[in-house]
Amino acid sequence: MKKFYFLAFSLLIFLLSFTFSAKAYVVAENLTASSSSQQQNNYELPYPGLLPDSPLYFLRIIRDKTVGFLISDPLKKAEFDLLQADKRLNAGIFLFNKGKSSLALSTVSKAENYFTQALGQMEEAKRQGRNTSEINGKLKNALEKHKQELGDFVKKAKADTKASFEYEQKRLMGFEERLNH
Repeated sequence: MKKFYFLAFSLLIFLLSFTFSAKAYVVAENLTASSSSQQQNNYELPYPGLLPDSPLYFLRIIRDKTVGFLISDPLKKAEFDLLQADKRLNAGIFLFNKGKSSLALSTVSKAENYFTQALGQMEEAKRQGRNTSEINGKLKNALEKHKQELGDFVKKAKADTKASFEYEQKRLMGFEERLNH
C-alpha cells in the first residue's frame, strides 16, 4: 500500500512539473516581446514553471532538491545550478511584473545563491583537473544576463526594495571576479 501512495505521489509530482498556466504563458510572451527591443544580451532565460506564489510550489522545491541531491558530477551539478538560477531569476521577473516586489526580491536572492553554487561546482571540477571552459562560458553569458535584469529591477524598484536589489547587483560583481580567475 505504501508503494502505491509513493508511486501516486511521484506521478503527481512528475505531471505537475510539466504543467503551466495559460496566464503565465501569455505573460512570458509579453515579456519576450517587450524585452526584445532593449535586449543587450541574447542569453535566453528558461521558463520558470510554477512561481513561488503558487500553492503547489512546495512540490517543485521537493523535486528540485531531490534532483540536485542525485547529481554527483560537478560539471553537471554546475549546469543544474545555473538552470535553477536562471529559472529563479525569470520567476523574479514574473513576480515583479505582477507587483509582488518583496517576493520577487526573495526569489532573485535565491537565484544568486544558486549561481554561487554553480560557481563552486565549476571550481571543484577545475580542481579535479576537468575542462571547465564550456561551463565557464555559459556562466559568463548568464552573468551578463543577470546583471542586465538586476539593472532593470533597480531602475523600476520602489524605494522599499531598491537598496536590496542594489545589494544583489553588488553580489554579481563578486561572481565576475570568480569567473575571471
